[in-house]
Amino acid sequence: MAKAKYIDLKPKKLEFMRNDMLCKIQSLKTSNMTVEIRCYKKNKFMQIDTVPFAQLPKELKKIIN
Repeated sequence: MAKAKYIDLKPKKLEFMRNDMLCKIQSLKTSNMTVEIRCYKKNKFMQIDTVPFAQLPKELKKIIN
């Protein structure tokens, strides 16, 4: 069985702070190890961003792996 190229992480409700914004992790793309995040400032949606898995906080990496 092949590994999934895309892992939906919305049900886990993983969040972290970055640049004074609350970032919620949406998905992990395993082919290039990037994470799609949605960033909120004062409960207002600001942007969708893609960051490398390596830039996530250590606590979140442990949960995802």
